[in-house]
This record gives sequence, C-alpha cells and structure tokens, in this order.
Amino acid sequence: MANIYPFRGHCYDTSKAGDISKLVTQPYDKISESMRQEYVRRSPYNVAHVIKNENYHQAAAYLNEWIEEGILARDEKPCFYIYQQVFEFGGEKLSRTGFIGLVSLEDQDLTVKKHENILKAPLEDRLNLIRANEANEGLIFTLFSDQKLRVDEALEGFVADLPPAFEVTDEYGALHRIWKCFEEKTQSVIVEVLKDVPLYIADGHHRFQTAVLYREECLQKGWKPVAVESFDKRMIAAFNMDAPGLKILPTHRAIRGIEDFDESNLLSNLSRHFEVAEISDASTLLEQLDSRKYQIGLATGSGRFYHLVPKQGALDDSSFMPHVNGPARRLDVTLLHEGILRPHLGIGPEELSSERFVDYYRESEALLSKLREGRYQCVFLLNPTTMEQVREISERGEKMPQKSTDFFPKLLTGFVFMKMEIEKPS
Repeated sequence: MANIYPFRGHCYDTSKAGDISKLVTQPYDKISESMRQEYVRRSPYNVAHVIKNENYHQAAAYLNEWIEEGILARDEKPCFYIYQQVFEFGGEKLSRTGFIGLVSLEDQDLTVKKHENILKAPLEDRLNLIRANEANEGLIFTLFSDQKLRVDEALEGFVADLPPAFEVTDEYGALHRIWKCFEEKTQSVIVEVLKDVPLYIADGHHRFQTAVLYREECLQKGWKPVAVESFDKRMIAAFNMDAPGLKILPTHRAIRGIEDFDESNLLSNLSRHFEVAEISDASTLLEQLDSRKYQIGLATGSGRFYHLVPKQGALDDSSFMPHVNGPARRLDVTLLHEGILRPHLGIGPEELSSERFVDYYRESEALLSKLREGRYQCVFLLNPTTMEQVREISERGEKMPQKSTDFFPKLLTGFVFMKMEIEKPS
C-alpha cells in the first residue's frame, strides 16, 4: 500500500521571485501556445520556462539557476504541503483539501492504481524533461479512500487558524491555497492512515509513468538515492475521494482527417448496435445526455444531431467491442472508442496514441462552434465518468481510454518542486 513521505521541497521565495500568481501555471498538458506565451511574459521565473520548454537542457539550466540564486529556496525540515481549492461548480460553492507529499515507486502497481491508457508523445516529452531536470515540478493528482475523514479532519484542523503560505486565484476563478505542515502530529496521521490504502490516479498518468521509467533508468545506471527526495519517489497531491468537492467533467471528441468520411454510411453502420435517434438541435441533445447512462451524442458537419444508445443486449454481445471485458464495457467513453471509433472510423489505440484524427474538448459549446466552422467532420459528446467507475476500473487493474476523466479544477504547477539527490558512480 501507499508509503507516503513528507519532504524538503523547493518553493519560490517571493521576496526575490515576485508575486506567486505570476509564477504558477495550469498543468503542462493544459497549456496552449497562447497560454505559454502569456505565462512566460508574466515573469522570467514563471514555471512555464521549465515545464513548457522544448529545449530540455535550457529548462534544466533555468531550474538550477533559480535554486542557486535563491529564487527557489529549500525548506529546512520535511514537510507536507497542504493544498486547498475553493471553486464554483454548477452554481454551488465547493472546496477540497488535500496535501502534497512523496510516494514510493517500489511496488507501484500495488500502491498506485491507474485507469487510463497513455499517449506516446507526452510520455517521451516528460521523460526527456525529467532526465534533464532531475526534478518533479508538476503534481500527480491522486485520490485515496478514507470514509472516516481522518486525514481531512487533521488537515483542516491544522490550517484552521493559520494564514496560507501561498494563495492564488487562477484564470478559471478557482482559489488555491498552500500551507506548509511541519507538525509531526499531523504528518503522522497522514502517514498512518494512508499506509493501509492504495492511491488512484485522477490526473497525471503520463507523469507517473515517466517517474516509473526514469527510476528504472537510474537503477540500470547504478545510481542511488541519497535522500528522501530522489528518483525512487514521486511528488503527488492526494485528496480523499470520499469527501465532497471532487468533480469530474466530460471530455468530448472531435474527428478530423478521415479519408472518404461518409455520414450516411456511419449512421447505417451504427444502427447495428445502437438506437440512432435524430435530435432537432444541440441544446436538446445536451439535455438528453444528462438523463441516462450508456449514451453518446453525435453532431455532424452537415448540421445534424443524433442520440446514440446501445440496443438491448448489445453490451452483453461478445461480437460487440470484442477487445473489452468487465466493467469497462459499460463506460460511455469505451462505447465511443471501442464501439464506434475503432470499428467504424478506423481509429484504434495506435491512431489515438498518435493523436492524428482526434482532438479533445472540455466545453461542448467551443466544440460545436469549431464544428460549425468546418474544422471537424463530426464530433461526439459524452457524459462524465463517475467516481465509482474510476474506483472500480482502477481496482480491477483495467484501463479506460485516454482522457476518460477531467477533474475540475486542475492543480496548479509551481507551488513546490522536488529536486532529486542522486549518487552517481564516477
């Protein structure tokens, strides 16, 4: 189960680096080129100079210079960094409180449960960065189950009367607060409760797999960790999945570049396993998607909208989605990938990994706007995966298609860094 450690992180010294709001960013995979340009404009010390830099050696040089110059200062004692987010969702004000720490990478399949397949390009990108930096900058968003809320009570009790070390409102209106917890009593609660439970990855599958591969590389070279902060651990943020405040958003799919795409043929082929009902407009389709399980919305370049529901018995038919077994067959995102994209559009795991034919959108309005502009041949609209489905799939060791979950709000990057201490044979 999870071996969790407090650690001596590096944090911005705002007396030298400036306002923390100008230094932190959204996770690297959510940073568009326009966002990157804005981030690096804000400050020469913005973390985007490191995490969104195609010149990996330059990224490492930035990080090392910031440490040498005291822009990033290392905490004197091991610490858990308590992380609180306050945000609005569906007109409701919510909050969640977790912590940032290190997790051991030994026996990672037992400790950390993964639920998504990964893409080759982001994996190679993050692997090149960690090789150059020998550090963790971004967080892996993990979940644990603590129905008695013991960790939550310890964290909230610690921060109750303390001002945060850092406080930022991001570009989406979410408030992020960080406290440094050196207190042994609170640290002990975290370590003791979580030693008996696994962690589930909510966001950051590529970053976690990068850490696993990098550890293997280091061990093969004969390198050794010489501190808690090293290649045999990974920096994570952990939140209780049994506490309120965890929200998953859908990730819709947009299709482009399919040769000889034919809307009529697609609909005809779909009718074998799906009830295909034409819907008058987009808003009606979106309303229907909220009403039941096992359904997909389809909008086409011709301006038509369809509601797709598996026919009775389809999910139990072994000839339908033959590559998938178990609970994963009853995920809307699996229905799309294995019941539509692979058999009818020729978009299988390899094509998805190359990101050649599919773009991903959180906002349905933005997606439909791009469809009207003629950018896509068709788009598929989905409901969000549920927390219960994430838990079940993870526990069984099964995998969802990539980008099956989108937890909101994202964790910001740049509040704390883990710089590795490594002994290297000469």
